[in-house]
Amino acid sequence: MIAAPRAWRQTAGVIARQAPHGAGHWWLDLDVPASFAPPAPGQFVQLLLPPAASPVLLPRPMSVAAVTRRRGGLRLGFLYAPVGAGTRALAALPAGDRVEVLGPLGHGYPLERPGTPVLVAGGRGIAPLLFAADALARQGRRCELVFGARSRDLLVGLDDARRRLAAMGGRLHLSTDDGSRGVRGNVVDVLERLAPRLAFPLVLHACGPHAMLKAVARWGLRHGASTWLAMESVMACGTGVCRGCPLPRSASAVAGFDGARTPSLHGNREWAMCCTEGPVFEAGELDWERIE
Repeated sequence: MIAAPRAWRQTAGVIARQAPHGAGHWWLDLDVPASFAPPAPGQFVQLLLPPAASPVLLPRPMSVAAVTRRRGGLRLGFLYAPVGAGTRALAALPAGDRVEVLGPLGHGYPLERPGTPVLVAGGRGIAPLLFAADALARQGRRCELVFGARSRDLLVGLDDARRRLAAMGGRLHLSTDDGSRGVRGNVVDVLERLAPRLAFPLVLHACGPHAMLKAVARWGLRHGASTWLAMESVMACGTGVCRGCPLPRSASAVAGFDGARTPSLHGNREWAMCCTEGPVFEAGELDWERIE
């Protein structure tokens, strides 16, 4: 299990910048006051748009891609695709507009784990992993970053990722399903080639589509690598109250479940809450046969 996250709070955030980031994605910089606890890589926040600007009632869960300290507070960075009504409304907000921010929420990646850190990203899953690479660099640790997508056009923010990894002394390894950039294949194909050249033990930190995470989880379990995966689910509240984001526990997690010691906003014996017990889970905690 991962250590308990820091306390969350709700505050007003001010949009500092919105800009295209490639492949139909946007980068958002949001300023929050100093009283807002700095999120860790893998944690998320809930963004609630002003009623007059939003066609949806519920907040949007957003994985944090960057945190920068600034005079009077923090600047939070987000990488997102405006694909639904809520995110399209968010993309239309100009600099200076305010949104409500709830967070930081959930558990992040356990970057303090000893071993060789290997970050594995699919598409816009690159965002929290570049944040993780920054955090590792501040610890004086170099990482390997495996970045895959269906084609080169979907390697979101590739130039930015390359620059940032080079500045940190990390190494970037690419794959595309169609072979248009890097290895022809997927991120697991890259792991198979890369792993024999790395010092064991390996610690994998992954983010991307569930199909990719399932393959990475199975690879990590098969090779005895500590593997941590940032999951997605429908999160209406982000705090465990609505019970809307269950993920199936593995047989071993069910067997070891202790209801008497489980916090009330976590799940039950069969189901884990993605928002309060995740979104980052260890591979052995979930039943991958039942995850879509």
